[in-house]
Order: sequence, then C-alpha cells, then structure tokens
Amino acid sequence: MQSDVHLQRSLVAEVEKELEGYTSINNSGEYLHFHVYPQNLPAKKGKNDDEHFPYVLVCLDEEEIRDEDAENRVSVYFLIGIIDKNPNKQGHFDVANVMNRLAKRFLENRVINNRYRIEFPLKRKFQEDDTWPKFIGGMATFWTVAAPKIRETEYD
Repeated sequence: MQSDVHLQRSLVAEVEKELEGYTSINNSGEYLHFHVYPQNLPAKKGKNDDEHFPYVLVCLDEEEIRDEDAENRVSVYFLIGIIDKNPNKQGHFDVANVMNRLAKRFLENRVINNRYRIEFPLKRKFQEDDTWPKFIGGMATFWTVAAPKIRETEYD
C-alpha cells in the first residue's frame, strides 16, 4: 500500500542512510551525527535542551488528489537545524551541505522504496533572520503516490 505515511517513513530511512557517516563539528571539537525525526522534534527535557541538534525533520505538508485517474502528489519538506557557536557565523555552510547531499541523493535516484518518485520543482530556503548560534534551512519536495482505485460495483 502507498500512502503519505509510508512515504514519510521511507524518506526518514533514506535520510538516515544518506547521513550515516556525515557529521557536524561543535565548538568543543566533538563530531556530532545528525538525528532524523518524522514531523516534529522530541519534547524538550528543559529550557536549554539542545540534545536534538543537529537534526533533519522529514515533514508531511500537503497532499493533492488531482483526479480519480491521476496519482496523488504529496508535498514533503526537510528542515535542517544545527548549532554553531563560532562567532564567524558560517553555520549555514553545514546546513547547505546537508541539503546538497539530500538533493543529490533524490535527483540521482528519483524513486524511493521502489514506489515513490520525486517531482520538480525542488526548492531550498535558508533562514532570513539572524538566529545565531542556531542555523536552519529547508528543502521542499514533491512526490507521486499511487491513488486508491475506485471499487467498482454492479452499478458502475
């Protein structure tokens, strides 16, 4: 069965696989692996809880049912967040590197889990406000998902 939920789960698995060996380095010189979450960040454990950084969220946005004979179109966005306390404020490069890796992965092999195909356009956006030391960016994508078939009755 194809659905937006299965697509989201498949994309979480693909992002985890793509970023498996990729790390971000913090100001203490520690290499941090990216966490991948579906839809939302985990609940904070306290006011200054930043354990979920660096992260990629895989978020369902909209689904368009175009007509009864066409495949459905699902909008999924990826939100990337890192913390970089370096005063040079260049953390957007780490965000861009993750977006580049994901875009390359999805465009080189456009079918996920043998059933979901990425469509154009693919859009990327960086934060506009200065949120240092946190840097955020996003990538919007569109995927085709098979529409349910009408169950015919004796009256059709």
